Amino acid sequence: MRRALLSVLLFLFSVAMLLLASPYVLYRLGLSGVDGLPQKPVLAVSREQQARVWSAARGVGTPHVTATNPYLYAARLVFTPGAATRPGELIAWQVASKYLMTHRHYRGTAWWHLSGAGLTIWLSRNWTEEEILSAAWHAQQASVRQPNASHDRHGAHASLGSR
Repeated sequence: MRRALLSVLLFLFSVAMLLLASPYVLYRLGLSGVDGLPQKPVLAVSREQQARVWSAARGVGTPHVTATNPYLYAARLVFTPGAATRPGELIAWQVASKYLMTHRHYRGTAWWHLSGAGLTIWLSRNWTEEEILSAAWHAQQASVRQPNASHDRHGAHASLGSR
């Protein structure tokens, strides 16, 4: 009886440790799918330009990008699955996804989302709010200047033809 109880407790402890380690392991795995890390923007944009980026992400008031970690990110996904993405997180995701377009080790939807989540977390922890907003502004301006950069001359998406 004691041995069975000890086995159950050991099993429950192992499961608890696995669950506690999972978000960090997934974060590191996601970052392993990224070819390097993005460089901070050299040119900071004006407060007005930052405010435009913030507004475009449904932000209200003063722009604010909150640093997150793998555990908070996972908790939001598990406990509030239908919640809208916060504006600061959305902007960090935009910067991460722009970088991932050309800096991924692996292809596929699962890797895209895992690497994107990992890079979004990394950006929120390692860049300032001003750097994230500036990088998002520069990315938006680059896509405005080249609206059809990802399409061939026939209008087909370039990544579809390369599969």
